[in-house]
Parts: sequence; C-alpha cells; structure tokens
Amino acid sequence: MIKNIGMIGDSISHGYYDEQSLGWFCRLGELILARNGSGYMFNNMSQAGDNIADTANRAIYEVFSRHFDLIIVSVGINDLRRRKNSDLQLDFSEGARMMYWNKLLDTLLLTKAKILVTDLLPIIENRYMEDASLVRYNSDVVRYNEIIENICREKKINFFARHDRWIGRNLQELFKDALHPNSEGHKIIAEEVYDYLQGNQLL
Repeated sequence: MIKNIGMIGDSISHGYYDEQSLGWFCRLGELILARNGSGYMFNNMSQAGDNIADTANRAIYEVFSRHFDLIIVSVGINDLRRRKNSDLQLDFSEGARMMYWNKLLDTLLLTKAKILVTDLLPIIENRYMEDASLVRYNSDVVRYNEIIENICREKKINFFARHDRWIGRNLQELFKDALHPNSEGHKIIAEEVYDYLQGNQLL
C-alpha cells in the first residue's frame, strides 16, 4: 500500500530560494524513494507568507480532503515580525499563538496520521537592512520553539529540535537572506528530517 506524506507550512517549507527549485520537502521525497523504495507519494500544502493562524485554518480542509499517513508541520517564523528595536510584537501575542497551535495539532490528530513538527531555525539578524521596518530576532525564535515543543509534548506529538545544531553552523553560507535557506541549506534540512523520520520509525 502506498503511503501518503504531507507537508504544511510556509515559504521555507514551500522551498523558496532553493536555487535548484526543489525545496527541502522535495529533496526529502527523493531521499525516501531512493532509500526506502517506491511505495510513497508526497503532497506539499505549504503557502508562502502563512502564519500559524493561516495554517491552522487551512489545515481543516487541506488534510481532510486527502488521506495522509504522515503529516509534517513546519511553520511559525511569520508570527515573529516586529518593528525594529520595538518590544511590541506586530502579529500575535503568545497566548494567541498557543491557541492556534492547539487548534492545528488537534485538527491533525483527528486524521490518525503520524505527525512530525519541526522547530524554527535561527535567523541572521544582521542581514536585515538598516531601513527595514519589520525584523525578526533570535530571542523570539528560541522562546517560540519552547512554546511549540511544550504543546507537542502535552499532545505526545513528535517534535524535531534542530535550532541548537544550526546555530553553530555558518548560516552565511546556508541562507539566501535573513531566514530562507539556499540550496545547500535545503539539502541539509532534508537529510536531517529523513534521519529523524527513519530513526523514529515514522516512515
């Protein structure tokens, strides 16, 4: 029986700025087919610009219109935009983000599919231009990863924490801009996610 693997997320999940126009989910599919055989199909439902509210609302019709054996969730960086040097977060309070994460994961749990949530990768703060009005900060990324991980733990959902590993890498060579990976970055993400899925018997 063919297994159906779905992805839902934002522009990073969609594969933006991969110079080879693949993205890490497509690269992940290639790895799975090469190493595990041909019994898989893949569906990337990610949308550029999506935040957690968009993803939670869209998941209601996206995932129930298909039968998934595994759903990968990778979203959240668009929730963390701030005005530069401001303590005022533009998009969502912490409580609102928690509400939408609970809504999203409760929806996915109804499908009976296996679920994997990835954390947010670090960003390159100094790549924001001097005149940029909207920026993101790594301190917000760290705090948000803690929130997402705690929700996943409560719901017994797989959470793949990569941030600490990535913070020690040369992000200048792996990112196209402040937050989007380039081809090499997407390649590394695909390999890491594959290893996690294989090691945790999710394939």
